[in-house]
Amino acid sequence: MGKNKPTKRSLTRKLDKLISEMVRARGYCAWCHKTDGLETAHIFSRKYRNLRWNLTNLLCLCHTHHFFAHSNPILFAEFVKDYLGETKYNLLKLQAKSIKKWTLGEMMELYETLKEDKLKGV
Repeated sequence: MGKNKPTKRSLTRKLDKLISEMVRARGYCAWCHKTDGLETAHIFSRKYRNLRWNLTNLLCLCHTHHFFAHSNPILFAEFVKDYLGETKYNLLKLQAKSIKKWTLGEMMELYETLKEDKLKGV
């Protein structure tokens, strides 16, 4: 991670970049299975800090379906319920209601764990 202690802001950017790479490495749009123009989509917005880097809360979508998801939240929620299953979706929804204040140490630990997972192809 470097010699200087990172800030929460710089670590947030690194975590966002790393998690996005991991999600797009899934290789295809979860909606249409297209393999180009892939983006990382949050089921529950990044503002829900406890879910921001939770892989269950992230989908790999093509640009078209990512735009569609933002434009049609009710249809997107229905897709997600089918995709994840009602139980996982409801668990995410419940988790979105809890507040998470990440410490610098927790963020650093998560970054290292995700980096290892990425190397393993998780």
